[in-house]
Amino acid sequence: MLALDRLRAADFTPLLHRAFRLPMGELSLSLELLEVRENKRPAQTPEQRAPFSLTFKAAPAQPVLAPRMYRLEEETLGALDLFISPFRADADGCYYEAVFN
Repeated sequence: MLALDRLRAADFTPLLHRAFRLPMGELSLSLELLEVRENKRPAQTPEQRAPFSLTFKAAPAQPVLAPRMYRLEEETLGALDLFISPFRADADGCYYEAVFN
C-alpha cells in the first residue's frame, strides 16, 4: 500500500474520471474521481507537499457513507486508506471529499 504522506496532487491528476472501488463486504461501491484541487498555500519546506483535495462522486446517491477512513482501490495506484466525507448529494449521486494537508 502507498504511503499517503508521499502522494501529491500530480499523482491523481492522470486518474481524473477513473473509478476507485470501495469494497463493502460482498458488495463494492464505485467512486469516480471528479476533481483534484491544489490548495493555494504552498508547502512550507521542500520536503512537505502542497495541500490538495480530491472530489469523488458515487452514483447512485445511496448509501451515503459516514465520514471515516475507507480503503479505496484503483487499478494504477493500488489500495489507499483515505478519510472521506460526504458534502453534497443530488439526483446525480453523492459527493465525497478527501483532504491532504
